[in-house]
Amino acid sequence: MKKLTCFVFLLFFGIAQSQNKGFAYNPSNPDSVEIYISKITTNRIKAFDTSHQKKAKEILEERKKSFLKSIKDSSFIFDKSIDKYLQNILTEIYRSNPQIDTKDFYFIISKSLVPNAACYGNGIFTVNLGLFNLAESDDEIAFVMCHELSHYILKHNDKSLQDYIQTFNSKETKQKINNATNIKYGRRAAVASLLKDLKFNFMKYNRAAEMQADSLGLVLFNKTKYSKEASVSMLKKLDSCDEMIFNSQTNLKQNFSFTEYPFKETWIQQEEKLFDTDQSVNDLALDKDSLKTHPDIPFRIENILKNQKLNASNLTKDGLESIKKRISENSIQIYSDNYKLDIVLYQLLSLHEKKLIDDQTFNTAITSLLRKVYVLKETHVFGKYVDPVNAFSEEKRLNEIRLFLGNLELKNIRKIGLYFCQKNEVASKEDTLFQDNFAFFKKLNQN
Repeated sequence: MKKLTCFVFLLFFGIAQSQNKGFAYNPSNPDSVEIYISKITTNRIKAFDTSHQKKAKEILEERKKSFLKSIKDSSFIFDKSIDKYLQNILTEIYRSNPQIDTKDFYFIISKSLVPNAACYGNGIFTVNLGLFNLAESDDEIAFVMCHELSHYILKHNDKSLQDYIQTFNSKETKQKINNATNIKYGRRAAVASLLKDLKFNFMKYNRAAEMQADSLGLVLFNKTKYSKEASVSMLKKLDSCDEMIFNSQTNLKQNFSFTEYPFKETWIQQEEKLFDTDQSVNDLALDKDSLKTHPDIPFRIENILKNQKLNASNLTKDGLESIKKRISENSIQIYSDNYKLDIVLYQLLSLHEKKLIDDQTFNTAITSLLRKVYVLKETHVFGKYVDPVNAFSEEKRLNEIRLFLGNLELKNIRKIGLYFCQKNEVASKEDTLFQDNFAFFKKLNQN
């Protein structure tokens, strides 16, 4: 397995190398980051009442350990251009709101392409790459930053943790847990019901906290130079982003159909029985609305419009387009590093369709991916690198790619790899990695 992993790394290293713009996954000074996180964790523990300090220390030390592990596991990126772009926006927010104490703030960029940002309550904030992709202006990014800063100012994380400790340490909760675990029959259902009730109560608090962060966030945001309309436009984007993710054209059939070996519809067909799971659908739909952490976004938008008049003004786009371009260029590398082959193929096809990746890079990346899929299937570990089709998601394009990769047999991959190389040989004749992949598929088809 170790040899296979090394092979996989070498195979995709060529893609990142051809871009020559890869993100750094390690901070320039790891020791200083660890010292900083340890310091703010200690300070946060001291802020709790002595009666809660022991439990708070246990939870916060575990969170610190998990966060440091995430850095070591390359969950975050360290990029000067993105850091500078975000810092320019934050500087405007701080200048307009000098009352904010920023001395312990640390903003770190997550490589996740899901649009999101988070406040950890200890001065650490994360901003996902996906948020930059979703936004269309600096103004929209600024609104999200004001919202997250408001969570910190209002101490929502501390209050949530304190409520959690108080609830689970209370005699009433301990008695309920004890009663549920001592039931002879139906114990699992009783414990699940209790945990669901507790979760619902915490979710209600979180939803109230989101509304508070919206309110204070608007106060901070309205003092800046940014367009007030961005508060609503960004929320509308977040409301519809589930439909926007993994929904670009990929032209799977066009890219993998050849005169000598036409595309087969069976490659993207799903067995009906896997979708005939009414019970599972009902389970997933159970109390869907009542367990949302965030309030419905249309309600939040209505609340914003009720409390302020939006005046149209010019949007600011200082460098956002270059940040988006940089993310697009490296999105393939991000998912390759995570061995998410389904998402890698989606990104390759989508970027090529939008002409955001040149033909030579595309051809080499596709042949490398097909070669990798062949090796993984041949060694029976393919399932570790491609997620199964999600019958309950709206990810139509991504599900189609998962079906395609999952349904292909070794004999299919051998032929597709060969004919793809033949079709694109002229355009990639100077690329040594492409030629190496071509030789690989030629040899497979000689047997």
